[in-house]
Amino acid sequence: MSSASNTSESVPPSRIPSPIENTRPDPLRDANSSTWAARNPTRSVIRARTPPPRLSDAQKASRKVKRDQKMEKTKRLHDAVALYLDEQKLKIGSLSSAHNVTPTYINDIIGSHTKYRTTCKVQLTNALIHAKAKEMNTDQPVGSRYTLVELREMVANDPQMKELTKDEKAGYIAALSEHREQNFTNVRGNNMAAARDVLLTTERVVKELDDLRVRTGTYATMFVVRGHINDTIQSSMHGTDNSEDFWEDVYDIPMADYLRQYEQWACTQNQMATSITIRNLHVVSLTVALTGKKNITMNYSNYETAVVETYAVRLIGWPASIKFINPSNIGTVGDIRKLRDALKARTCYWTALTPVEVKAHTAELDVRRSAGEVVRKPRKKRSDAGGSRKRKALPAAHRENKRPSKKARKMAASSSEAPKSVEFIVSSGEEEEDFEAM
Repeated sequence: MSSASNTSESVPPSRIPSPIENTRPDPLRDANSSTWAARNPTRSVIRARTPPPRLSDAQKASRKVKRDQKMEKTKRLHDAVALYLDEQKLKIGSLSSAHNVTPTYINDIIGSHTKYRTTCKVQLTNALIHAKAKEMNTDQPVGSRYTLVELREMVANDPQMKELTKDEKAGYIAALSEHREQNFTNVRGNNMAAARDVLLTTERVVKELDDLRVRTGTYATMFVVRGHINDTIQSSMHGTDNSEDFWEDVYDIPMADYLRQYEQWACTQNQMATSITIRNLHVVSLTVALTGKKNITMNYSNYETAVVETYAVRLIGWPASIKFINPSNIGTVGDIRKLRDALKARTCYWTALTPVEVKAHTAELDVRRSAGEVVRKPRKKRSDAGGSRKRKALPAAHRENKRPSKKARKMAASSSEAPKSVEFIVSSGEEEEDFEAM
């Protein structure tokens, strides 16, 4: 044991530690993949709305009185509208009789409107209110922020906003347009906000598809699934009219099975890409950069003998919190990304060993073998090891139908191409005797 310790002292300590025994603190922080925003740290995040404070009993009673008054006012309006519609119906009936047209035709003329609407342009009033809200409510705590009515009054009473130049007005409008655009493209800050966004958007798209089916008679199918196992989005599907029958009639598989397979495929996309990237980094850095040899595969089970001892290279900086195994067998996405980031940042890298270091490593392996430790994992034996593996003779019934081997077919082809010889060969002497007899 003393000789092994003396040998290891001659080797630089920065090159000796094995990735299995590496205890150096990892400079990379643990990858956070809990939300879509955490998986996209470079993108802007939509700020989640803070819930308002709880109402007191007096505030609840006051709101109840206002709500009852509003309901009574709405009921009076609905009664007046119903009376007007009854009178309109009588008037439309008299008009249809006088002009010899149907009441439906008159209703179409009165209530005609288009289904297609363009997006409203940003108005200067809204742009000024948005600028005032950013100015007054940015530093205000929850519950103390100014309401929309108060902000309108501030804009109306602000003399600076009444004397704006054309460029200043355009700047306010551009700021509000950019803010609205960011709300469409920024990511949601947490899983609850993302799930609610998907739910509301899906309901709107479903209604649009159903209305499109009524207007144009088209068929449409929609699948919405989550893109990560940590997301809380509820997968959903929708088909207009009887589109769901298409999957069973053509593919003989229910539409719900396709939804489940689609979700499984979507949740494994990033994991597959990550494992492939890590495997490529391992092979390229090991074969080309150090050994100069190609087609060398990484051996995690027998790393100390098949890699370090054979090729005189060592992997430094393997993350201590990750078990030294094949990356495809690492169970969590966070560990996979942590290893990938370490390889990209060169904190985990391959280094070549000197002849002295290789001899020291071999001596250490010998000491471990003499102590009874299994240094190299043995290969798995065949199930028929030790027995005869000769081919069994086929039964007579199967010999006739057996296809001839490649060698037999080649010999048969060569024999068929050779010229056939005659049964009797006439010598030149016999030919002369026959000629003299004639």
